[in-house]
Amino acid sequence: MTAKMCAGPNRQGGVIMLTAVLLLLVLVSLVTLSTGRIKSFEHKILLNTQSYSMAFSSAEAGLAHGLGLLTELPSWDGAPANITLPGQGQFTVTGSRQTVNRQSGSLRLVTLSSDGTSPDGIATVTLTQQAIQYSVLANPPDVPLIVAGGLDVSGNFEVAANPNGGGDGVPLSIWTDLDVDMNNGSGTTCGLQEFSDGACSSSPYSEKGYQGPDILDNDANFPTDLMEYLFNVPADDWPTLKADADLRLTSCAGLGPASVGLIWVDGDCSLNANVTVGSIQDPVILVVTDGDLIMNGGAEINGMVFSFKKPTTVGNFELDMVGSARVNGVVASNHPVGHANGTYNSVYDADVLESLEQNDAFQRVAIVPGSWRDF
Repeated sequence: MTAKMCAGPNRQGGVIMLTAVLLLLVLVSLVTLSTGRIKSFEHKILLNTQSYSMAFSSAEAGLAHGLGLLTELPSWDGAPANITLPGQGQFTVTGSRQTVNRQSGSLRLVTLSSDGTSPDGIATVTLTQQAIQYSVLANPPDVPLIVAGGLDVSGNFEVAANPNGGGDGVPLSIWTDLDVDMNNGSGTTCGLQEFSDGACSSSPYSEKGYQGPDILDNDANFPTDLMEYLFNVPADDWPTLKADADLRLTSCAGLGPASVGLIWVDGDCSLNANVTVGSIQDPVILVVTDGDLIMNGGAEINGMVFSFKKPTTVGNFELDMVGSARVNGVVASNHPVGHANGTYNSVYDADVLESLEQNDAFQRVAIVPGSWRDF
């Protein structure tokens, strides 16, 4: 009787212990399940973050590809470019164009849109950015000979005028801020047809002792900084233009018919007889810096020659085109020429000037600051 009475509490204690253990096991299981769900959720977040990062990188690669297309193929019409990046997703980049008119000319605004997709296809990111396309020649000149500092014609020159340089039917051959002295040397200007017929000296617009209206000198509207006027780069910032050149040379050796684009030459530029540089379809912009331009008989340059004297340079430089050597297009100088018996022959060529404006070699691309968007 006493033994039975003592067994009751022990049995109850065992039930309580068993219940507590079961509750602990249930609690541990719930904690384990909850921890597993949290870890699984964190893993999904990690995977989604990685997918987003890879999609974002693909979209960024698309923008870079679009800028590359504009640089290498300025005439790209913005058609979709689809690229798969091995193991890193893919992108599709497109471009839309808009023309922005400015006083000095027009710019082309291109809005690039890039859709990047992660390799697993889960994440997609769209990025946009704007860029402008512009010509390195900010103000295409319409006068065959442009000189800052005037002309003291001690040597010889022939200039074939732009027949519409001063307006419809008004020829213009020389433009300068100071005086053109036609009383010395043997300077002659004439029309394109007369020049082509070899009758420039017999049918001139202007000649020794007579200055015709085709010469615009002492012009108060002449630009104070000719480099800035032509290239939108101030003379003090000339290294910027030099860095933008397609070729940077110390002589003109090696230039020929296949030469094209912006060419920067430090020092004298000498061309052998009968050498042709550039062509009508693919002309050059030749910047001769702190040096003389010497063209021997029969040599020709198709495009524009800019004789540039740096603001800190002390010294005089000259143009010397011997015999029938000439520039088909434009000759410009930011310093006086003609003081050292130089000879310069410039022939206005509308086709060459059009190529200077349209040729892809002179197109540049710049990103519009603050235009990047991810929304």
